[in-house]
Amino acid sequence: MSREIPDVILRHDKRKKGKSYYLDYHLNGERRKERIGFVTKNQANQARAKKIDELLNQAGITTGRKRISLTQAIEIHMGIKMRNVKESTLKKYRANKYHLIEAIKDVGEKYFKDVATISEAQFELLADTLKSRSTSDHRKNNLLYFLKAVENTAIRKGYMQKKVSYDVKSKKPDPKLKAQYFTKEELKDVWKCSDKFYLDYFKFFVFTGLRLGEFINLKWENVDFDNKVISIEKYIEDGELIWEPKTKSSIRNVPLSSEASDILKKQKGKHDVFVFTSKKGKKLHPNTVYGAFKRAVKKAEVSDDKTVHTLRHTFASQLAQKGVVLYKIGTYLGHSKSETTRIYAHLSPSDDAEVLGQIEV
Repeated sequence: MSREIPDVILRHDKRKKGKSYYLDYHLNGERRKERIGFVTKNQANQARAKKIDELLNQAGITTGRKRISLTQAIEIHMGIKMRNVKESTLKKYRANKYHLIEAIKDVGEKYFKDVATISEAQFELLADTLKSRSTSDHRKNNLLYFLKAVENTAIRKGYMQKKVSYDVKSKKPDPKLKAQYFTKEELKDVWKCSDKFYLDYFKFFVFTGLRLGEFINLKWENVDFDNKVISIEKYIEDGELIWEPKTKSSIRNVPLSSEASDILKKQKGKHDVFVFTSKKGKKLHPNTVYGAFKRAVKKAEVSDDKTVHTLRHTFASQLAQKGVVLYKIGTYLGHSKSETTRIYAHLSPSDDAEVLGQIEV
């Protein structure tokens, strides 16, 4: 009796506790759903791979696990990325690939001939060797993210049965605020070099401190001119979650200055749903805004480290310099932790001497 070999799809529901995963497939013309539960995505992918093997065995098909090296896993990961990212990003991936392959050689290729047998200790040694190829915390993190991404690809493809990177931790670089916000003089130079179509868009970031995703997904129903606020909320369409803010704290109301309100009013009539649109009147893509701003920064000969996200830091920095308390700034930005906002503390005007002068003895 012939049996249909199913395509097992990994799906999830959003619940209060987080994502609850389940497997969705058809077997002999009947749809099946098997709940996995609240696990990590890697664990869910492992359950999916196990289910596929189980169903193939039931169908009488013997499939021994294909043995691949970590170097081959890197090539498979790169092949996937080549189909999904732009050329400038690919250059970074190729650099990461080079350093990872060299690190494998340094540790010993014999330890990585089969990704399924790599131990946690071997993986950690490889990660340490990889980090030693750079002195920059930011660059070290990028290399580690690439290594973990290769591991995730190997797990999804069924070449690895478990995650071995638990002890590999990235280090959060110390914030360098000077590179994180624009001075008023720099802003003037960037405005002069900006595409006129996007100029108001860029200024709106400085007036509101929005993230790029929040900006792109801002809808007219979230704009309240009477109360001078915009609300950052989940974007749901036909009952399906299309986009959601970064954290729960990111769901918030952001006050509108008169300058920000004026920019919004100029956008009226361009789109029925979204406030900001492309030149063709369609929903914006993040790369469009990001690219347009990078071109302006480059033309203005401002630091390459500064991106459209730096405009958000500029909003917070200017508020701190004007004496707005850090708690309020964190609320406007949608920070989930007060520590995140404290990088602006040294910009706040200090009245410590006046306060200490009130002590009585």
